[in-house]
Amino acid sequence: MSLLLETSLGDLVIDLDIEGSPLLAQNVLKLAKARYYTGTLLYNVAEGRYCQLGDPKGDGSGGCSIFGLIDATKNDIPVESSTQRFIRSKGRVLTRDEMKEKGRVVAIEMGGVKDTVGSQFMITIDSGVDRSLDGSGRDDYLSLGTVTEDEDGVLAKINGLYCDKAGRPYADVRIIKAHILDDPFEGDPDGLDLVLKKNDIEFMDPQDLPKEYSECSRWLASLSPSRKKPSEEIVEIRISTEDAMKDVDEETEKRRRKEMAQKEDRSNAVMLEMLGDLPSADLKPPENVLFVCKLNPATDDEDLTLIFSRFDQNARAEIIRDQETGDSLQYAFVEFDSEAAANEAYFKMNNALIDDRRIKVDFSQSVAKEWNRYAQKRRGGGSSGGPQHSRNNYRDDRRNDRAYGGRREQSYHDRHRGNDRYHERREVSDRRHDHRHDRIRHHQESPKDEFGRSTERRRDRQNSSDYNRHDRDYRYRDDRHRKDSNDFDGRRGEKDESRRSHHSEKKRRNSRSRSRSRSRRRSRSISSSSSRSRDDPKRSKRRRKERNKHHKERKDKKKKHHKSSHRRKSKHRHRSYSRSRSRDRR
Repeated sequence: MSLLLETSLGDLVIDLDIEGSPLLAQNVLKLAKARYYTGTLLYNVAEGRYCQLGDPKGDGSGGCSIFGLIDATKNDIPVESSTQRFIRSKGRVLTRDEMKEKGRVVAIEMGGVKDTVGSQFMITIDSGVDRSLDGSGRDDYLSLGTVTEDEDGVLAKINGLYCDKAGRPYADVRIIKAHILDDPFEGDPDGLDLVLKKNDIEFMDPQDLPKEYSECSRWLASLSPSRKKPSEEIVEIRISTEDAMKDVDEETEKRRRKEMAQKEDRSNAVMLEMLGDLPSADLKPPENVLFVCKLNPATDDEDLTLIFSRFDQNARAEIIRDQETGDSLQYAFVEFDSEAAANEAYFKMNNALIDDRRIKVDFSQSVAKEWNRYAQKRRGGGSSGGPQHSRNNYRDDRRNDRAYGGRREQSYHDRHRGNDRYHERREVSDRRHDHRHDRIRHHQESPKDEFGRSTERRRDRQNSSDYNRHDRDYRYRDDRHRKDSNDFDGRRGEKDESRRSHHSEKKRRNSRSRSRSRSRRRSRSISSSSSRSRDDPKRSKRRRKERNKHHKERKDKKKKHHKSSHRRKSKHRHRSYSRSRSRDRR
């Protein structure tokens, strides 16, 4: 079951809630059948929430139910005096989620008092949290139906209306007619025919309709009154929406459309910039470049430049060619020094005949060159104030890469491209490289010692800070493994000699204790072997040979150890000598 509201802003189709609120749905349908809503105002708009309509007075204080209308017609009294003016608030209550939806039709109780439902209803015009009916302070709204069709965007238009402090729009929005699309209630309330007769409403004869549509004759009227406003309306008349739309100047409308197009273009440019398809949203194509197409493949750059030079002596034409074959793609770009020359060439050369081809000329919309400059900056190929890394130089560099096996020769553009940090890094690396070669050349020419080593190089190494640092770290590492490292303070001072003597004394004591233990073990073994030899001569002879062999091995091992310790001591003397020399220099 549905109802069509024909308003001054467009049409709305409402599907009434016949199952949840049958009494409220029947009341609205029968009022629409009696043409009670014809010409009524949309009298209140709450932006982002709802709009109220259905009051013939136009201020929210009027209206009645279908039963009050019948009673007032029978007794010839005002509807305000009828005892049946309102019906009970009996129907389905909206849920919390439905209160946040757009297009919900709700029955209105007069002044929020229960059981005072008349002809007024409201429609939600927005959706979301704290929108529509959410957060209004009530949770007992009665469901009347839902807007199912809004092809003209009526709800959005209502939400954008300019209203006064009371919420009434400055331009009157009215219900032109309320058409019934389907009426499931077969019987009409008693006395409705009197109301229809009084309002001069006549319905169609079932014989005038096809058999499958004969039932529609109950609500399809062949004659009904048309009025601009109800007779009960008490508010002042304002400008209608039709007149308001007519008063809009055409130039204003054109300017508004132009502004909307500019905003759309701007938003599209910003989106392309975010996606990386444009270097900047403010980038515009050059005004002094023309696009020429439909050229003859035989036309050359020089010919085209000569033809367009009549407008500007410095005109430059570039025919776009295939990268592999070099054939012309039959379109070109012509650049002028001034926009005036480009405009004159556009008006005079469009549809001109060149090499038996009628060309087309238009202003260029390409930003390829600007994009190339932007891409080169991102690659570090150019900087403000310095020479640009052109495409030809880039190709030359690639050729050098292949020629030198992946290593490219330093060129002018390589040394002068990039930012300041790049310059600093290159300068520091160059200085280090030059200093290293100078040192190598100096040591090669310096005098040699008896072993062919450079004396100056060894001296410079000993005096360098790196060598002293390495020597100091080595000394610290040795001191950490000493048993008396708890007293080591990490500084070279007066206690170095005492520590060195103490360390050597400790080594001598340890060596003496080891020699005593070895002599004791030797004496024990000799005594045991002598006792055994008295028992068995053959066994004592074999033991003697083994002992002599063992002593010989120990003696050889001791000699090797003596040689290695001698080398370590010589190294240690050399280090101590270098330390003393460096200390004396300090």
